[in-house]
Amino acid sequence: MASRHAAALLIAALLLASETARAQEGDHAGCAALVGIVSRELIERPLALTNGAGRMHQVVSTRSSKAQAYYDQGIAYLSSYVWVEAARSFHEALRLDTNLAMAHLGLAKVFENTDAVDDARAQLDKAEGLAANPNAVTEKEASWIRLGREQLDAIYAPESEQPERLKNYRAAIDVLIALDPSDPHAWVLRGNAEEPGAWGRGQAGGVASIAFYEAALRRDPKHLGAHHFLAHSYENIGQHATAAEYARLYAAEASGVAHAQHMLGHVLPRLGKWREARDQFVKANAIEEAYYRREKVAPEEDWHHGHNLDLLGAVYLRLGDDKNAESTLRGAFELKERGPVAGTYGGPYVQYLLLRGRNEEALTAAQEIEARPTDIARLIGTALGGEALLGLGRTDEARQQLARADELKTQVEKRLANTRYSRYLPVVTVQYVEILRGRILLRGNRPQEGDEILLAMADEVGRNPRLDAWSSGMLRVDRAVADADRLGRPDLAAQLREKTKGLR
Repeated sequence: MASRHAAALLIAALLLASETARAQEGDHAGCAALVGIVSRELIERPLALTNGAGRMHQVVSTRSSKAQAYYDQGIAYLSSYVWVEAARSFHEALRLDTNLAMAHLGLAKVFENTDAVDDARAQLDKAEGLAANPNAVTEKEASWIRLGREQLDAIYAPESEQPERLKNYRAAIDVLIALDPSDPHAWVLRGNAEEPGAWGRGQAGGVASIAFYEAALRRDPKHLGAHHFLAHSYENIGQHATAAEYARLYAAEASGVAHAQHMLGHVLPRLGKWREARDQFVKANAIEEAYYRREKVAPEEDWHHGHNLDLLGAVYLRLGDDKNAESTLRGAFELKERGPVAGTYGGPYVQYLLLRGRNEEALTAAQEIEARPTDIARLIGTALGGEALLGLGRTDEARQQLARADELKTQVEKRLANTRYSRYLPVVTVQYVEILRGRILLRGNRPQEGDEILLAMADEVGRNPRLDAWSSGMLRVDRAVADADRLGRPDLAAQLREKTKGLR
């Protein structure tokens, strides 16, 4: 009996190791069930036309008015990062018109954004095949398809080639604009391309992007993509009042899109509008939950759900609603995440437990994250587990966790360098490790170094204009404040509070 039990445990361990290795390699694109992080069956399901996605229109070569309508719905969803419904819309357009080359380009953009690069290339092959017939597409459509290939190749080029590839990609968009300066979509694409990599999709824009999005609005004053990306860009440069103006327009235009409601909540806290921000995140969550029930979709198919829960939980916490903060953050923790940065949504719940001094629970939860199948999850779990051990008085074990976390941080940063995820590394890697290091140093013979690390962390949180950096960052700062008070360091606690006073 014992031998059978041991054999069963061995088989289970081997299966888990196999699944872990496969997920760690990111081999979803080769799996029949998944396209990157999304179910293949789901993205090919038929769907109805809706007004909730917002109004977008780009004339494409098709004789089917319904195919045109589904294509327009696809680009509206694409502009809101609703990858699943964008893909379903483009597939529906292709059922109505198998020669609609631009729908294949739309699918390529969806797949690139869901980390399914092989599928993205396959869709570009189909688009290019159709575009080879000059009677099938216009000159401008052919240019859009060439740009799709140029963008994808630039994203996945060797690191040494990426700056030149990005420069050439921008120049090619300029040629497209010159072909038809009245096209707002081309101006929006050019704004995206002002981001640090060819992967730009509107989230990482700044001063350079803004002029292109505003040029798009002069061509189409209701372009929801331009409103969306201007909200991000103005938030990124700390102009939260202007960001909120564009976010309100975007939320009104895309009333049925969770991210559109979320985006307004994203910028309101810096204006002191905490309750309104909470209401927007609640509205976004309600849209998502209704969608999952209506369409029979699992929450892990939607990258956005965990992000919205994290920010909603953080706002509940700032409003003093501890019960809802805990349950909401736990909901994000329990999500079965997918993709290269899976594991990030679990961290805030463990941080909440640490903040409340529930170190045994925090250690158990951190170990659960550490067992998840990505190196970024292992990093987060390892660092947070070290903090829990520190709270339990197990300082030597906490030091061992720090050494492991440093190794994992190097691996993660190397793997994600020069990708769209690299901009999140200070939030999801560096700061998790540095607060553990700082707290350990406070207890040793080098407390001044600990002070410097923790104050630098608080300074970064206080200066960062983005709510998603602040939400997790303030949990870290609050832990550092509590630790300073516990160790009889009111001077350090006061300095930490001062650096983040604008967020309290």
